[in-house]
Amino acid sequence: MKYLKIQNDGVLDIRLVALMGGTTKASDKYKIGQFGTGLKYTLAFLYRNNLDFKIFAGTEEVQTHTEKEEIRGETFEIICINGQRTSITTKMGEDWSAWMIIRELWCNALDEGSPVREITDEVSGVEGKTTFYIQEDLQVRNVLKDWDKYFIHGSAAIFKNETYTLYPAGDRLCIYKQGVLIHESPNQKSVFSYDIGNADINELREFKGIIAREITHAMHNADEKAIAYFLENVTDDHFEGQMDWDWYISFGEGWTRVIGAGKLIYQKVLDEIKARGGKPDEASMIIVPKNIYKALTKQFDGIGAVYVAGRIGDFYEDFSEECEAKIKQGLTILEACGYIFHPELEFVYGFFEDKTTLAKVDLKSKKVYISKAFIQQPLFRLVSMLIEENEHFNTGLSDETREFQQHFINLYTRQLLAKNAIEI
Repeated sequence: MKYLKIQNDGVLDIRLVALMGGTTKASDKYKIGQFGTGLKYTLAFLYRNNLDFKIFAGTEEVQTHTEKEEIRGETFEIICINGQRTSITTKMGEDWSAWMIIRELWCNALDEGSPVREITDEVSGVEGKTTFYIQEDLQVRNVLKDWDKYFIHGSAAIFKNETYTLYPAGDRLCIYKQGVLIHESPNQKSVFSYDIGNADINELREFKGIIAREITHAMHNADEKAIAYFLENVTDDHFEGQMDWDWYISFGEGWTRVIGAGKLIYQKVLDEIKARGGKPDEASMIIVPKNIYKALTKQFDGIGAVYVAGRIGDFYEDFSEECEAKIKQGLTILEACGYIFHPELEFVYGFFEDKTTLAKVDLKSKKVYISKAFIQQPLFRLVSMLIEENEHFNTGLSDETREFQQHFINLYTRQLLAKNAIEI
């Protein structure tokens, strides 16, 4: 008979197997086995599925058998270890599958050190080691066939620090703890598979944290190799492209070094710019999902091809000599009229995502964003726009406020009185 052999350093204290909640790892968040139930569920599964198995603590084989007992008309099979009854029955862990019990043994081997996994037909114990042998049936063979899905230890990581390890992902989102699968989303693509060394898990070894939060922390502090891989591969179809990135943590400076002289943009705006006749330099652009674009441009000024701000909306910069010439003409007219345009204001030309918006001033950056659609507007309309945005900046008031309306009424009244040399 062939067996799956799993072996590790140290001799198993059989009292921990018999004792419910018996574990020495409960306080270590970097361990998988924290609950003291894994080996109990393993024994119950093996008996329930009629699988032959053997346990060696050093060179001594641990003797197990079951005894039946009827309680209130129901028969229980109670597992006995070395002749002593335990509180473990074969009904424990009834929702556990073969991969889960193999996971328990393999995780324990990883925790204890010098893990060994192999198929063998030789059965014996080794001094100073704990060795499990499980009959190789179809269930076990299927786990071994999909080993690299359940356990990621053999894969090459792109990035690793004290808490997070990043691996190139396949067609599904997978979260691991110490190389062991704790979450899987089969219908959700992901750029990376994420190993969270201190992940919170429940007794079924399932992740119970917030995935987006952990990914954000992992990626904010990733190195330049991982960042470059991420930017080259992330799309709107990936989990990372759809999730919320606003978890109140700063991106590392590695992000700006990777982006370099390139400009970030997202696909919707790029398509709209081209549809309007714009000719953006796509070779210098990095296309990312909108959520990622907003998170990065919120922290790093100047890396986006699209300006994003609450009052401005989404704006794509596309320099226009025609617009600049027309603005200069308008400013010359205002100067001739004695109207003072604030000298600190700068002009940026391009397109607003909201096609009804033609101009906006950003008080913080001291920039006036001008839609290229103004080329088609009469000169009178352009001069009026310059006055409006300048007065927005001077007063800090918004279009829709009564105070801004009153400001213009007052401005007009003062000009009227001054023209006629009337003081009141």
